[in-house]
Amino acid sequence: MHLTSTLVTSCLHLLWPARCAGCDALLGSDDAIFCGGCAQATLPLGSACAACALPRLGPGGGGGRCPGCARLELAFSRAFAAFEYGGPLGDAIVRMKHGDRPELARRLGRLLAATLARAIGERGGDGLADAIVPVPLHPRKLRRRGFNQALELALAAQARLRVVGGEWSRGAPPPVERRLLVRSKDTRELGRHGPAARRSEVRNAFAVVDRGRVVDRCFVVVDDVMTTGATLGACAETLMRAGAREVRVVALARA
Repeated sequence: MHLTSTLVTSCLHLLWPARCAGCDALLGSDDAIFCGGCAQATLPLGSACAACALPRLGPGGGGGRCPGCARLELAFSRAFAAFEYGGPLGDAIVRMKHGDRPELARRLGRLLAATLARAIGERGGDGLADAIVPVPLHPRKLRRRGFNQALELALAAQARLRVVGGEWSRGAPPPVERRLLVRSKDTRELGRHGPAARRSEVRNAFAVVDRGRVVDRCFVVVDDVMTTGATLGACAETLMRAGAREVRVVALARA
């Protein structure tokens, strides 16, 4: 059975060879996501602020908050991000979202698995998370794009936790809640707008479908990019208002 699967994979690679998610160069293996050059230019986030997920400079990174976030009241308890936004990863995310490339979301989701595992099992929080919630798209935008990149990233990362036993030793990972949170307001693309404009735009943009599935549960909310944290914060606030015990947020990249 394994031999048959290997032969099928080899044939598919010959017919449709894998390409780098960042520059589209041919790859030698279907397991690879970036070519050598793009992989070297992709920057893991490392130590970051627990509230805004920006990289922490100097000693004492730990899991605390940076000075700018020390007095902020946030709906989520902790923010995580896997990589710094930009370079080949930024190119891959743009191509995924705006180039009709859902398969890139499924491949990039593998890069999120280790960070998602940290968020699910965050020791400083209130125990293991009960469910994973992707940031939803408004139905109009979902029809236009054809897929929700946050959902695809979450599903791929969760599937990676199931198959890579070394990264996940706590039994089955939490389920991905596809329809628990909905976007009831079709928000605008805000590009380079600042935090205030972003918070205003996403205020009351989300709603919980079934409050009974929220009360006294811990959630990890997943998105592709965290810029100011307004969207992830609005999702967390909606879940907390509905009775969630705790919300943590995770992004593939931090802008």
